[in-house]
Amino acid sequence: MTGWSGRTRWTDLPGRVRAVIEERLGGRVVGAVVPDGGYGRGLASVLELDRGERVFAKAVPDRGRSADFFRVEMHTAARLPEAVPAPRVVAALETDGWLVLIFEAVAGRHPRLDHPAERAAVFDTVGRMAHALTPNPLPDISTLGDSSAASLRGWREFATDGPPSDLDPWALRHLDRLAEIESEWTTVTAGNTLLHFDLRPDNMLLTEDGRVVVVDWAWPCRGAAWVDAATLAPCLLEVGVDPEPILANLPLTAGLTPAVIDTFLCALCGYWTHASRLPAPEGAPSLRAYQGRKAELLTTWLARRLGW
Repeated sequence: MTGWSGRTRWTDLPGRVRAVIEERLGGRVVGAVVPDGGYGRGLASVLELDRGERVFAKAVPDRGRSADFFRVEMHTAARLPEAVPAPRVVAALETDGWLVLIFEAVAGRHPRLDHPAERAAVFDTVGRMAHALTPNPLPDISTLGDSSAASLRGWREFATDGPPSDLDPWALRHLDRLAEIESEWTTVTAGNTLLHFDLRPDNMLLTEDGRVVVVDWAWPCRGAAWVDAATLAPCLLEVGVDPEPILANLPLTAGLTPAVIDTFLCALCGYWTHASRLPAPEGAPSLRAYQGRKAELLTTWLARRLGW
């Protein structure tokens, strides 16, 4: 997955915002590199300072839903326990109509889930992260059921309001059954683990020593410890890896009945199928295409797994 060329560059920021950042960092920015990944328009750059230090900076205008998610990340990232494999927050700023979040720079690249060793490192990290975040250390974080109740009901929306003309034929034939399965997702995902809930390779960095660092904590919620691992299933499908044997043997998911995972992934698939048909949100023009790809992959996999 590659970054989108429409991102804000360091030189695009207002001069006053750049000056405040440099003052906070105690040095002048002499270089800025935009890493691969992501769908937003905001700044996301590795900044090099004149004294040789490097930091990773994110910034968005303080308006709209992008700012809302950014504030969630600002509120969450700095409070994560030290045992969580996440970058340390250097500074969080609000200045001149912009929100800014600065992290220590992590040298690494996105892990490749079709490479067994890198895939194993990812799932090992997800397991250790679940352990470090159980019980949930941030009591003000909403439950997954509360935060996503209005979103993870895509099949029900289609069943109630009528399906789109281009809905997958298998999904169309079984729409009522999919909506019925989807309706149970809040029950099966209840728990007391702090979840990232947006895990995908471009929200992770694999370092030279084999560590996996998890970034972009804009969707935190409280739920079952296995949920983050299950959300990687569509990412596995995207690179041609069958999630079924992995989920069947992973410590976080091995003890679950297939129906539990099916219920959650059915709801996730319904969300992507429905959301991919909505207008693109401000600041994320490629998001709907991404959701459409994930919906197609997961629909095909669910059809085979459910055997209908």
